[in-house]
Amino acid sequence: MAKVTVGFQVMPNGKDMDTHGVIPEIVEVVKESGLKYEVGPMETVVEGKLDDVFSLIKQAQQVGIDAGASEVMTNVKIHYRPEGVSIENKSK
Repeated sequence: MAKVTVGFQVMPNGKDMDTHGVIPEIVEVVKESGLKYEVGPMETVVEGKLDDVFSLIKQAQQVGIDAGASEVMTNVKIHYRPEGVSIENKSK
């Protein structure tokens, strides 16, 4: 499958939990993934094979659970083209 770009937002939630401290940990998982990425104020955009991107999102959700969240809400947007799409394509 061609490369896709995926915008995602992970929102851990838990009683008496400081969720702001979890976001830097999630960004660290994105950095360590080896996928090309851009962190924005509302979402993170990554580029790669869909299976690799979904694996990363699962890891990001687990960071929230490991930090004490009782649930994690995740918004995902996928941009797919048969010939592939890159982050650079989106800024043209």
